[in-house]
Amino acid sequence: MSLSSALNAANSGLAVTSRRADITAGNIANATTPGYVRRTAIIGENVLNGQGEGARFIGVGRTQDLALSRERRDAGGSAARADVLSRAYNDLNRELGAPDDTYGLFYAYQNVESAIRDLAVTPESSAYQNAAYNSLNALTTQFSELQTIGNNQRINADNAIARSVRDVNDSLHKIQELNLRISGLSGSGEGSASLEDERQLLLDKISQIIPIKDYPRDNGTVEIITKEGIFLLAGSVHELEFTPAGVIPPDASYSPTGGLLSGITVDGENLTPGTGSFAISAGSLAGYFEVRDNVAPDFLAKLDSLAANLVTRLSGSTIDPTNGASSPGILTDAGNAVDPLNIVGISGRLRLNAAIDPNQGGTPTRLRDGIGATTTGPAGNADILNNILDALTSSETAPTGSGLLGNQTSTELAAGFSSFIGEARVYADALAASTNSRAVTLSDLELSKSAVDTDTELQSLMLIEQAYAANARVIQTVGEMLDILMQL
Repeated sequence: MSLSSALNAANSGLAVTSRRADITAGNIANATTPGYVRRTAIIGENVLNGQGEGARFIGVGRTQDLALSRERRDAGGSAARADVLSRAYNDLNRELGAPDDTYGLFYAYQNVESAIRDLAVTPESSAYQNAAYNSLNALTTQFSELQTIGNNQRINADNAIARSVRDVNDSLHKIQELNLRISGLSGSGEGSASLEDERQLLLDKISQIIPIKDYPRDNGTVEIITKEGIFLLAGSVHELEFTPAGVIPPDASYSPTGGLLSGITVDGENLTPGTGSFAISAGSLAGYFEVRDNVAPDFLAKLDSLAANLVTRLSGSTIDPTNGASSPGILTDAGNAVDPLNIVGISGRLRLNAAIDPNQGGTPTRLRDGIGATTTGPAGNADILNNILDALTSSETAPTGSGLLGNQTSTELAAGFSSFIGEARVYADALAASTNSRAVTLSDLELSKSAVDTDTELQSLMLIEQAYAANARVIQTVGEMLDILMQL
């Protein structure tokens, strides 16, 4: 090797070492930057006419384990779905109350039974009459509030689906733009690595909403498909399509062949959970669909079955001889007798009979004297009150749609309903905990491989410093040799 070759080699070493120092310094500076993946300098031998001429800088590498990243994203999507369901059941369970709570549906049932029992012992007491009226009114209010909560869950889930679809579509367009920029940089250099970090964050965001696979293509670009095989980004963006409902009536449902609620499609292919081979099964989007189409409707259906059961129990001439067999009883469906074939939404329509309600021109004494009484009855007559109490405490076949089996009293039905939601909450919480634990474990493992370790980077700086000094020493030595030659 000639002196000039040695000088060129040393100069290239200084240039490469300088780039390594820049990259290492950048790693240290971004050690706590979210989404930053550790950079490495890709160095190669510089060959000229078959001879080595020092080193050359090829590009910047990212220490990312793509397979591990995909596994972590899948785990995160499963955890996101489980978290949505856990929050939904926790909200319902909190509002419904447990059998030992001093609020909620079961507590309202108990208050009615207790108030009617007290009034049956002292039927002439106006205080007990008002207490019985207030407890019945509170029970109807409790049903109405729970119906509103369940329906709001459906509306909120539908709105969350719409927001999620917008987020996915926006992220896909941003990734498309990043693909173009990365392709223009030929997939190398610090600028390209930064763009890849930005793209990775967008891929992570999408995967929390809908499960995806990303496939590297030429010049550093990626294509994106759902785990079930529908393209979302292949050169151009294939947007998710969804129409929010706005208002959701009690009988609203989703059906692939037509319904009041929208599903989600891409280029005409149905991705709605539970609809076919392309249906999504994880991610927060799947969780929102589950809440809108199954969790909340099931809650409301059970609530309606209990409300209809109450109306039926407290109706009929066997309870109140002054009232007609088919006339509205103590509790009504918006003032009417219950229609067994039309109980959807009855929990929101549950009302006290106007004859009992002072706000509608009635009087609580009708609980004692009868709804159809034309005159005030004997003050001490508790026959109708005892009939009401018997109706509440008698064991009857659990109503269809309640999810309960066997013979149940009215309060046992309420307790069973509360227990059902409580058990569902416990299961949802356990699933959320286990899926989140797996996601956190994989995230930590990924960080251990791709995140910046400042101790390691500082050690690298020491080696870089030594390499820089060595190359500088070579240049100094060559200079001294050239000086000697000049003096000859």
